Amino acid sequence: MKAATKRILYFAAAVLISIFISAGATVFFMNRQRGDRVVLSSEEYQALNELFPLSELIKTVKTEHYGEQVSDARFLEGALKGAASSFGDPYARYFTEEEYSAYLTKLEGEYNGIGVIVGQPDSFGVPVLKVYAESPAQISGLRIGDRIVAVDGIRLLGLSLEEVELLFAGEKGSEVSLEIMRKEQKLELTIVRGIISTSRVDNKLFLQRSGYIRIDKFTGTAGEEFHEALRDLNERGMRSLVIDLRNNPGGELQQVVSIADALLGDCVIVAVKQANGDEQIYRSDVKGIGVPLAVLVNENSASASEILAAAVKDNKAGIVVGKTTYGKGVVQTTLQLKSNGGWLKLTTAAYYTPNGYSVDGLGVQPDIDVDLAEDIKDLPIDMIEQDDDAQLWAALDEVRALADERNE
Repeated sequence: MKAATKRILYFAAAVLISIFISAGATVFFMNRQRGDRVVLSSEEYQALNELFPLSELIKTVKTEHYGEQVSDARFLEGALKGAASSFGDPYARYFTEEEYSAYLTKLEGEYNGIGVIVGQPDSFGVPVLKVYAESPAQISGLRIGDRIVAVDGIRLLGLSLEEVELLFAGEKGSEVSLEIMRKEQKLELTIVRGIISTSRVDNKLFLQRSGYIRIDKFTGTAGEEFHEALRDLNERGMRSLVIDLRNNPGGELQQVVSIADALLGDCVIVAVKQANGDEQIYRSDVKGIGVPLAVLVNENSASASEILAAAVKDNKAGIVVGKTTYGKGVVQTTLQLKSNGGWLKLTTAAYYTPNGYSVDGLGVQPDIDVDLAEDIKDLPIDMIEQDDDAQLWAALDEVRALADERNE
């Protein structure tokens, strides 16, 4: 670089540094001169002015409220939670750092809690979709089909699925009180929390070498468990496969993509469209499962379950059997706030099936529509007798017939 050019650059840098130092010194001097007053730009003042009602509310509560004094930290937490749920995103929620840590622990598969899987909250509470065997919930008498309407006196209306699950968590040996509705009967249950260790995937081989894999939730190690189950069934000579996603409320996108990749050939699994218009396409490789495939779904199959069912259906990789799914076609991301370490869960994208449609509010319609008998609908899926499971039989009959055709 020539000496003249260097001098020009050094001079420009010196001018910029002088400007920054001068501006900083001016603000510092003015703030020092004004004692406890701070100089703000008009934009900063306008932003603060918009928060004055909140400040006034806090001051009013502190001076007028009869009862326990509320800390500033509690006010701030409440304001953040309220703000996250105020703009029309039903899945947006704010978590404290401690709440988010507990949420992540639960996803890993071993945690302190009561041992249930619940569905998406609605105006009637949250439906109990599964009660793990020998769990505190089962010991205390909680049943699938019950609707939990309150936890420790906290009404569940308006809460997210994650917030409800956090209410179940707590120290081993501590008690949690549930208010439930069982059909028309209102009940109170007290459950002693314990260590819950769960697997999310179960498999078996039926007669005629029909494989069966049930996925409870697409979280934690679900992908690894699924691939292990698939290897086991292949080693045992599987000729067809039924994947059971009934009562599966969803989970993580990466988990379902990993599972779909093991089932499908060279095709699109799902398209995820971001708020800014960017689109990410998730594809499968060229292998595929290699045997006739059916996916079982019902009204409680949501989110990631719908991604897998739609991918199988749209790519004609198998058939979907059961009832129309829940209809949750949006994706949430958790973003950490740098200022306090809290986390914001926000809907940031929507997913579209390989054929380009959204299931949000619509669900995935089965190729074969079949329901369970009324007297067994409230039973856990794994407690329904095989002979009585009309949905399972419809799926088994279809894949077995296709397997026979291939071997003729």
